[in-house]
Amino acid sequence: MLTRELLLFRVRDGKLRPSFVKREDAGLLALAGELIAEVEARRGHTRDEVEETLGLRAGAHARPKVARGLVKLLVDRMLFDEPSEGISEARTAAFREAARVLRSLPGDATVEAYESRLAEAFPRPLPELREALYADLPGNRRLRDWEAVGPADLLDRYNLALAQGPLFDARRLTLRARAPELLRVRKVLRWLKFCRLVAEVRRDGDDWVLEVEGPGAMLSLQKKYGLQLASFLSVVPVLERWHLTAAIESPRRRVTLVLSHEDPLVSPHGPALGHIPPEVATLAQGFDDADWELDLLPLPRNTGATGLCVPDLTFRHKETRREVALELFHAWHAGPLARRLEELRSRPDAGLLLGVDRALAKDTQERAALEAHPQVVLFHGFPSAKRLRARLSP
Repeated sequence: MLTRELLLFRVRDGKLRPSFVKREDAGLLALAGELIAEVEARRGHTRDEVEETLGLRAGAHARPKVARGLVKLLVDRMLFDEPSEGISEARTAAFREAARVLRSLPGDATVEAYESRLAEAFPRPLPELREALYADLPGNRRLRDWEAVGPADLLDRYNLALAQGPLFDARRLTLRARAPELLRVRKVLRWLKFCRLVAEVRRDGDDWVLEVEGPGAMLSLQKKYGLQLASFLSVVPVLERWHLTAAIESPRRRVTLVLSHEDPLVSPHGPALGHIPPEVATLAQGFDDADWELDLLPLPRNTGATGLCVPDLTFRHKETRREVALELFHAWHAGPLARRLEELRSRPDAGLLLGVDRALAKDTQERAALEAHPQVVLFHGFPSAKRLRARLSP
């Protein structure tokens, strides 16, 4: 992701448009190639050394802000060494020993004499010891590996990051998929659940419309939620024809981010679209039931005259084929949960279970009401197979 100071955009008539770059831009392709080659050549170097080298190249480019954005995306793909266990204790012990040696010397001892005694006191050579003292600090960790990318793909990631950045201030996102293939919609909805987002979904003729609350609509967990909303955007380009708007509110302005399939946005996911969240995969592995089977890719479910919800998974009875869908509501889903409960009151649906994170039931009265609700399963982290099995078999 790009930090705020690296975002490039223009605002006209209340509409915010990222300043996308052309992936065929020869100058930027050359720069991307040089930066990538530099990363490859800097394996084994410290993070400070890598970032300084890339920063110097970026600063010398004719478009320094774009260049620094490319550097940021490359650094995000790097894997640095983790600090060795006990390094902090070893540093403290080294300082204590060095102080003991210093106290043992006469007051007029020279630096050379001090270093000579230190060399005798420590089993490792002093240069090696000094280098290891602060190896746990982020800037001193060495580049071990990185998620390789080609120059053109790096420009694609840059364009996507330009579009993702404003979503950290979004209050609401509306996506219209124009007459999409059902398979593509299903993949997008699957990714929506992977990002732990809840959307209001409806059909409008041949179109599908998704409305998702943004991080600006809540008072807590904004940064984490903004990251998930930005992650969701990365899958939207798999839809062939689409239009997206997001209401952006910051202390300084209120504008609307406008994106569409005509923008140079490319999804990086491809075959990963069917990814199953780890906790769902764990549940599937542990859910061994004689009567019920799991469907990890459920279709949307009607929740009103025109509304649809997107369950996280569906249980299907092996003999009767009766289905019970499970929709999960995490700590930041207070608004969607209230709407879903209201929909169940006005339009009962016995085939829908609501998994509710206990963080949404802080108030005693609310918790009692949710615990008593016949279609609610409260959980910490993720509902257990045991509790779900008990709810499926009255």
